[in-house]
Amino acid sequence: MAVTGALPRRDLATPRDADATPRPRDRRQPGAWLSVAVVVGYVVIGVLAFRPVLGSLSTRLSGPAKGDTILFAWFVGWIPHALSQGANPLFSHALLVPHGVDVAANTSSPLLGLLTAPLTAVAGPVVSTNVLMVAAMPLSAAAAFVVLRVWRVWLPAAALGGLVYGFSPYMVAQSIAHPELTFVPLPPFIVLVTVLVLQRRGRQRRLGVALGLLVAAQFLISPEVLASLGVLTTAGVVAAALRRPDRVAEVARAAWRPVALAVLVGGVLLAYPVWLMLAGPQHYTGTPQPLGGGYHDDLLSPIAAGPLQAVALGTRALGSRLLVGAPAETDGYLGVPLLVLLALLAWRSRRSPRMQLVVGLLLVGVLLTLGSHLSIDGRDTGVPLPFLALARLPVLADILPSRFSFEVGALLAAALAFGLDDLRRPVVSAGSPARSRQRGGSPNRLAVVGTAVVVAVVVATLLPQWPYPSQSAEPLPAAVREAVPSGDPVAITYPFVTKYRTLPEMWQAEDDYAFALLGGYALHPGTSGAATLFPGVMVPADLQRYLLHEQSSAVLGGPGPVVVPDAAASREALARNHVRLVLVDDHEPNSDNVIALFTAALGPPTVASDAVTAWVDRSGVW
Repeated sequence: MAVTGALPRRDLATPRDADATPRPRDRRQPGAWLSVAVVVGYVVIGVLAFRPVLGSLSTRLSGPAKGDTILFAWFVGWIPHALSQGANPLFSHALLVPHGVDVAANTSSPLLGLLTAPLTAVAGPVVSTNVLMVAAMPLSAAAAFVVLRVWRVWLPAAALGGLVYGFSPYMVAQSIAHPELTFVPLPPFIVLVTVLVLQRRGRQRRLGVALGLLVAAQFLISPEVLASLGVLTTAGVVAAALRRPDRVAEVARAAWRPVALAVLVGGVLLAYPVWLMLAGPQHYTGTPQPLGGGYHDDLLSPIAAGPLQAVALGTRALGSRLLVGAPAETDGYLGVPLLVLLALLAWRSRRSPRMQLVVGLLLVGVLLTLGSHLSIDGRDTGVPLPFLALARLPVLADILPSRFSFEVGALLAAALAFGLDDLRRPVVSAGSPARSRQRGGSPNRLAVVGTAVVVAVVVATLLPQWPYPSQSAEPLPAAVREAVPSGDPVAITYPFVTKYRTLPEMWQAEDDYAFALLGGYALHPGTSGAATLFPGVMVPADLQRYLLHEQSSAVLGGPGPVVVPDAAASREALARNHVRLVLVDDHEPNSDNVIALFTAALGPPTVASDAVTAWVDRSGVW
């Protein structure tokens, strides 16, 4: 919600803005119970989105049967496990044996893992992950609503703003599998504190400390969200400075102390995580997805319904043509009716500095979502865009262009809320600030009608296709868990863990990391030091190649026939990689072939259930 200057009483934009004049409290204003009802409404909407998992929080996991949600659950469980064992919560040897994984350099959200640690200890990481996913959108919506009310925005307008912020197309799309990107209750407060600092309102030392704590907390949830928020907030500050250059020196003299204090607080809290992310063991060089990795919007994306919109308004074919990558990244849709209403509200409030700032930043956000080169109707025109320069900067290069849709949704929410709030006020005639005339009847009546129309358009245009899919999250059978030897044994699994098949990571997290995994789905340095999501090649490699070939996910070493290792070669591979535990998912394709291979190499399985077949080496000799 990058709206620096949205409460411009003493900001750079204008010191005497009518929008910001404090209004006396109206005794007839609705009580706190209406605000509570708004938040309860957000919760109800959020619960409806995830209803398939509500009755089975511990055995089903929201999200498609692919890696991102399982990886997040793995990280959620790892933080309290590491702390309880006295291990480093930001580095783990439980994945990608023998090198391990730099947790700080991944989408690990250690703060969320810490906050849910008590729940994880009692109910497990699957429950904690489901709770975080269900809570993310309602909490974020409630945060935006609270901040808008602090800015004295009319309650219905603030409620709508919170709704659009918490359930924007970005939030709806990313909630499929990325709770670290949708748990965003902190950005509205970061913007609020930034505005208060620039306006010199409140106790500046406290604001500086609060800003440092908020920034550090957001970094420990999602550095990518913090980075994109920083870009738009900086753009807002620059825009306000350009509007009132005569005030820049005055504001800078007053703001440098709280800003310096915020940098100090954030720097102390983040020094080790940032070092570990950028220079620690198993850190990678460069960006995980060069120049956005193809995840960018098209110029027509705002009017092209994505696969998650229930109402396409005739743009479904266009949306399918523009679909790039996963549905979770198709979050640029706004809809023609909503854009028309936004234009009308913006035009009516065109003299309002806060509306001017918000609409300007919204256009900047849309421009950044387009990526490094302009695409129109699915065709790359080759025209360079500002993101190309942004992607050359450290940290900012890690942002996927399409994810600037978060700020677009936040700014859309602010613009609608401010526009509806302005409907309650008389329109000021040009050249006569002291006189005013009302257009369209009573401002209150106009505001009520306008709000009803906007609500109807928002619901009809942005209504998503819910509920979200879910997947089974059954733990290892009890007999297998009891057979796992002590001492964190190294395990090889079928499916072999890659970004396409991550079920063994779920087994591991639910078994409290009782074993370490060959393979894994997490960012780590490849042979060149650049980021990769694919595990390194075992030595010797034939066993790993065979497992990957059988599960039809990938074939390391290129195309061609795959050598089926014999019993002796399989035992050698297990011994050289210190494997003491073999786990085979009986429901995985071609599991019969894999079970036959390990039986020939190791003898009859130690445990043979109807779900997982296991071989355990308790003596260390196989």
